[in-house]
Amino acid sequence: MNADETQSARTKAAQAAKSATAARVAARRRRRRRLGLRQPRNILLLTALWLVLVGQVTIVSVVGGLLLSWLVTLLFPLPRMGYRGRPHLVGVVKLGVLLVWDLATASFRLAVSAFAREQPPSGIVRVDLMSDSDLYQANTGELMSVVPGSIVVDARRSTRRLYLHVFDMTSPRAKEEIVDVTLQVEGRVLGAFASSKEQAKAHEKLADYRRRAREEASS
Repeated sequence: MNADETQSARTKAAQAAKSATAARVAARRRRRRRLGLRQPRNILLLTALWLVLVGQVTIVSVVGGLLLSWLVTLLFPLPRMGYRGRPHLVGVVKLGVLLVWDLATASFRLAVSAFAREQPPSGIVRVDLMSDSDLYQANTGELMSVVPGSIVVDARRSTRRLYLHVFDMTSPRAKEEIVDVTLQVEGRVLGAFASSKEQAKAHEKLADYRRRAREEASS
């Protein structure tokens, strides 16, 4: 066998191995699709959101959340979302702790408002997010809706924009404050799940946003 024939045989063997690998991957995907497990990351994220809504972490709530999330992804397959980051333990812990703090403080403010003589005025606030990801936008909107006093009434994917209904707009700076709070929540989401490149890009965009806001305020 000459050199050309040897090279041709090696090429055919490599192509055959590549085709076999692709076939095995396709078979695994078909099996996962039949079982409804083609989106394990979405199942875990939906389970985490379920636990936040339930407000307690028990064996029953975790197993129930997993089953419910699996059923949702099986009956209503979610579109694939590009995710280039990875979970960061410190960021995830910080996100959870500050979420509990926000829940406590917001609930206290609402309880105080319930005994007030007059109900504070409410309003709609527009927030332009700094990240460019369906996942981070959805997580930020969910967390803002979970905290009492604000709820997302509309979300624009094309502009990465959220519209929030805010319960208390008494303060003259209420609009700026809710924008700052939303961007802080988005920053925590990025710190928990985004890649370093995504975080740097969002920080750069946030710095430019704040610079333009200062210029507009001083003009």
